Amino acid sequence: MKSKTDKDHGAGYSISQMCRRTGYTADTLRFYEKAGLLPGVKRTGGRRVYTDEDYYSICIITCLKKTGLPLAEIRRYMELTKRGEKSVGQRLELMRRHEAEVRMQMDELRVCEERIAFKVWYYETAKREGLKAVKDINATLERYRRETGRKVSF
Repeated sequence: MKSKTDKDHGAGYSISQMCRRTGYTADTLRFYEKAGLLPGVKRTGGRRVYTDEDYYSICIITCLKKTGLPLAEIRRYMELTKRGEKSVGQRLELMRRHEAEVRMQMDELRVCEERIAFKVWYYETAKREGLKAVKDINATLERYRRETGRKVSF
């Protein structure tokens, strides 16, 4: 890791330091470079030297990957960042579209979580009282609402 003194002198992170900082392997970081996701990593004496800017780029790449943005779109975004001021509008539009997609994913996951929570309650009740206690699905859904204060939709 960089010390305050290193930062003041513009020193960077070695690949092993960046691996510790990000939790990624060296192979993953090299893949990001080759795939065009992390362009412009500097080299000194043939060794990669990562900067704080590279770290923040890796963080946004991770976020975009976890939220399902295809690698080609992540590459496009990273290329746009290198164009500076003139690509701000394009980057904004890409992020707005992806933000809307992530919101839809989150809504879908909330519905799934509601259904899973119901099934946990359902099986806890069945284990405690027997399957007869939860046989009538409509009555069971109403009981779930009463007991938990939660509503589940199917």
